[in-house]
Amino acid sequence: MMAPTALSIAEMVAEARAFEIPHVIHRDDVIGNLPDPKPFNLVHIITGIRRCGKTFYAFQWIRRLIDRGVDAERIFYFNFADDRLRPAPDTLMSDILEEYWRQVPSARMKGCYLFLDEVQETDGWQGVCQRLAEHESVTLVITGSSSKLSADEIATQFRGRSQEHAMHPLSFREYCAFHRIETPDMSAGAGVPAVSPRQRTDLDSAYDRYLIEGGFPGVQELDAGSRIQMLQAYLRDVVARDILERSGRTDIALANQVGLFCLRNTGCGLSVNSLLDALKSVGYRASWEKINELVRLFQQAHLIGLLPEYSTSLAPKTTTTDKVYAVDQGMAYATSRANQQDLGKRLETAIYAELMRRTANGRLETVTSFTAPTQAREKVDFLVGDALASEPYALYQVTVDMTAEKTRRREVGSLEVAMAKTGIKDANIITLREATQIETEHGVIEVIPAWKWSLGL
Repeated sequence: MMAPTALSIAEMVAEARAFEIPHVIHRDDVIGNLPDPKPFNLVHIITGIRRCGKTFYAFQWIRRLIDRGVDAERIFYFNFADDRLRPAPDTLMSDILEEYWRQVPSARMKGCYLFLDEVQETDGWQGVCQRLAEHESVTLVITGSSSKLSADEIATQFRGRSQEHAMHPLSFREYCAFHRIETPDMSAGAGVPAVSPRQRTDLDSAYDRYLIEGGFPGVQELDAGSRIQMLQAYLRDVVARDILERSGRTDIALANQVGLFCLRNTGCGLSVNSLLDALKSVGYRASWEKINELVRLFQQAHLIGLLPEYSTSLAPKTTTTDKVYAVDQGMAYATSRANQQDLGKRLETAIYAELMRRTANGRLETVTSFTAPTQAREKVDFLVGDALASEPYALYQVTVDMTAEKTRRREVGSLEVAMAKTGIKDANIITLREATQIETEHGVIEVIPAWKWSLGL
């Protein structure tokens, strides 16, 4: 098969220009603002797991620019994952952009907005994007799902001339928007809005479904069986397209098992040694280095996140075990065994994901877990803040309910110890239903339903 000819590239550019940008359900912004086109603008890079909605978020921005009066001819969207581009010449990206400017000369003279989707599918994309940003009057937004667009890769290629914007599957508020469920309006400026009993019931029920269905946009309209199959296919897609191409001769079955283990054990400590022993016990042959590398690649592909232990030391702790979290509670549900459905861990996963959204533009390791330096080693699920800068913290404990007195004593007691050690006067216990306040000698503990906390109420 021959590479695309100049004529076929011209046709594909014309097709891309004629593409009607669809109307989209609004997603929360991960890009605060886009500057007017000019040389030396930062390159805006939208990263995230495959199918989380990066392309439609680009469409959202294109619609916004058009609504602001930007000439549509000066906005160019192109998807480099198009199979008709294979096999592609090394100059493919340059050829496509030159053809766009040939067809629309004013876009080069006046400046243009370029939205380049799945750029990692083309060779040499890093150099082309850097040259465009430095020498052309452009505002450049690129998207990608692969580990080739990991933070390390971006830092190496763009050397401080780019800004990464992490996208996640739907938040609970976005999930409600997809399902046309009314949520309290937080923009009114009149404090926390009131929620009627009927609306509270609707939101309670919606959050229950959110913990099962998750937040991948493409599965929201599917029935239960089709949704589970699709989410399992997403995992296989990550393995085939993001992991194997970066890990050499890794056995695909081994990579799948590592991915499944991480998703099924969301909210648990992840020990590479324990994972290696479990794999060897069922016949897999692998080294500690190989398993550790696969875990790292799954993290770079945004399938999982690793939560470190809180520490005020500059030196990393070698005796602590990070907790692993699935990117989405719905994917954890879809890939778990029928006898392994843990509602508490899926609730904890959803809260972790929301905390990562809220702290996306902060420092590294803004969210950690906390283990008290006491004989009892009391644990708190999430501590939010910057230890080394002594900035304010927030403490979050997550549990499905506290009707059992033993559970209540454990959750409240752990928070009391953490409040005493950190000096935090207000802490939170996030549950499915319960709402109350608990006064302690170290401060107030707010018990709040997950739907309410997730909506920022």
